Amino acid sequence: MTKHTVVVAESQTLFRDMITNFVEDMEEFQVIGTLTNGQEVINFIKEKEVRPYLILLDIHMPVMNGLECAKQLKEMHPNIKVVLLSAFDDEESIETVLSVSADGYILKSSGLAEFKDTLRFINDGKFVAPQKLVQHFSQRLAYLLKIERESSLHFIKEQFNQHKDLNNRELQIIQLMKKGWTNRMIADQLGISEGTVKNYLSLIYKKLKIKSRVELLQILSDMTG
Repeated sequence: MTKHTVVVAESQTLFRDMITNFVEDMEEFQVIGTLTNGQEVINFIKEKEVRPYLILLDIHMPVMNGLECAKQLKEMHPNIKVVLLSAFDDEESIETVLSVSADGYILKSSGLAEFKDTLRFINDGKFVAPQKLVQHFSQRLAYLLKIERESSLHFIKEQFNQHKDLNNRELQIIQLMKKGWTNRMIADQLGISEGTVKNYLSLIYKKLKIKSRVELLQILSDMTG
């Protein structure tokens, strides 16, 4: 069978040799390069004129770390599968994984069977990451979806449903205020003057029986806890 080519980049000799042996032990893969930092990976691809199927990158390497290398690789060769390796599952490392479009994330504390299973899942086109990382992204996604819903015009209309005298333009302005936009930003978005926005706000305050932007923002804050 034709084997998928793999490059391993790890600054520590012991881990690099271990990872290489793990990969070579799998019949699906063949290691064609073992390197010590991200810059060597970039140079290897350019100088050897090869396109590895899979590149395993330690996140914490000198000269060029795995994150920067992954970013450059995905920009130059988006079809190359890139997997990040790390001894840490801290929030800072977790935050940056998806930002570089990596295909997977493996902790060095993983067992051999888990390591091999992860590579096979990634080979099948799945994104694989530790449970803690997946939970983190799930929580973050849920939070972002909540923010998006509570900033929607539909949500604003529901919350101000009892104020039938608020027209659609006024509700739009309230929606954009909830997003933290300034009068200038609102004016540019709606294609009106900043003075017109101020006039609308005066009408909104009157209809809601309040006197200032601060009071309106407090109302909006109370809606979402």
